[in-house]
Amino acid sequence: MKPEQEKLDLLLQTVGRTFGTTPRTPTDFVMLASEIQQSTGRTIGLSTLKRLWGYVKDQSGTTYSTLSLLSRYAGHSDWDSFCRFATIPAGEEDESGFSSEAIVHSAILVIGTKVELILGPYKRCVIIKTTEPDIFKIIEATNIKIEVGDTLCVACMAVGRPFFATDCRRGDRMLGAYTGACIERIRTIDIHK
Repeated sequence: MKPEQEKLDLLLQTVGRTFGTTPRTPTDFVMLASEIQQSTGRTIGLSTLKRLWGYVKDQSGTTYSTLSLLSRYAGHSDWDSFCRFATIPAGEEDESGFSSEAIVHSAILVIGTKVELILGPYKRCVIIKTTEPDIFKIIEATNIKIEVGDTLCVACMAVGRPFFATDCRRGDRMLGAYTGACIERIRTIDIHK
């Protein structure tokens, strides 16, 4: 399969942003393959990554499953989802708006309340309120950058909006603010008391 070069280039740029840098060395490709496996649960060959980024010259096409795997790592459900995103006119993908969906204000939850967030077809987390008014601890995390044990401040959560947290900590280390599900948005919010 030979995808449109423009969309493939955009996917590689998006994967590079997710990874934190454009892979350029053999070590970068090993680290990227490892991170993709941790994030998605699927493996990708080093030669495939090197070929896609032009580190190794090869004219063979790219399979749909490889494009979908990279798309999943970059926060989309598959290659088709990424292509739909890639065709959204600039500026419209993060347009402001109102939400009529479920909104949960953290201050009304009691300490010990668990909140399960589905952030996409393969992304989810469960947080538990530990301190008033809005401090939570991650107790389950699947395919997201926050990890079990991280603590964060979450003022509110809304279906159809990204997941936003401030004052994120991993042990004694301050991580800063976290924004997740920017593209796929929060799909469901389940509260377990």
